[in-house]
Amino acid sequence: MESKKYEKLITVLTVFIIILSLSVLTWGYYNYRLAQNIINPERTISFSAEGKILAKPDIAKIVISVITQGTKAETVQEENNKKMTEAIAFIKEQGIVSEDIQTSSYNLTPQYDYDWCRRENPLISYSCPPKIVGYELNQSISTKIRDFDKINTIIGGLTEKGVNRISNVSFEIDEPESYKNEARIQALNKIEERAKVLSEKTNLRLGKIVNIIEGQPIYPAFSLDVKAMSGAMEEGREMEAPIEIGTKEVVINLNVTYEIK
Repeated sequence: MESKKYEKLITVLTVFIIILSLSVLTWGYYNYRLAQNIINPERTISFSAEGKILAKPDIAKIVISVITQGTKAETVQEENNKKMTEAIAFIKEQGIVSEDIQTSSYNLTPQYDYDWCRRENPLISYSCPPKIVGYELNQSISTKIRDFDKINTIIGGLTEKGVNRISNVSFEIDEPESYKNEARIQALNKIEERAKVLSEKTNLRLGKIVNIIEGQPIYPAFSLDVKAMSGAMEEGREMEAPIEIGTKEVVINLNVTYEIK
């Protein structure tokens, strides 16, 4: 009987010592990490890399404008709307669907004469109060061209429909997300390789990823020489637009932060 009590006591003491030891170890490790955090609060390291994929654009974007001037607002609007209607009809004849055509601006502004009183009386030296002498309507639409074989035909034909400004020509990727994913994987592979090399050379133990920051660079859009284009339009010359499609870079910059164990 006494022997069983003694064995039970030994078992209880053994369990107690184990629990106490684990508690002491946990407390010690906690204080160790706390001390490490005081020395280096972050205990992290970051790596940056760029992923770059070359892709062929599949849509062209252009903005076309009709600018009309006149003495009466109603006349200006009527003339401008007629030309823009003809331009849109021409674009649709080339296979552009309505969903790819959008009005981007419609601005009717008065034109002022600030010298009218001085012309009537040359002795006047002060500025004349502004006098409305006419109106200018600037109407623009943006459109997407998916068939690149139609680009030159569309741009060249628009001048005959009264369009007197073509701007913001750019080549884009309609659905870029798959290319972005490829660029992300490429950048992440570079970062993992750098982290592996650093860990092997310094015996630095890296833990889990605690933060990822993604960025994308901004590139300027390609544009036509609007001044030269406008001059050709005014002279009534046929315009052959020297446009090259090329390739587009899909770039993703990643900054990945690892925990240091």
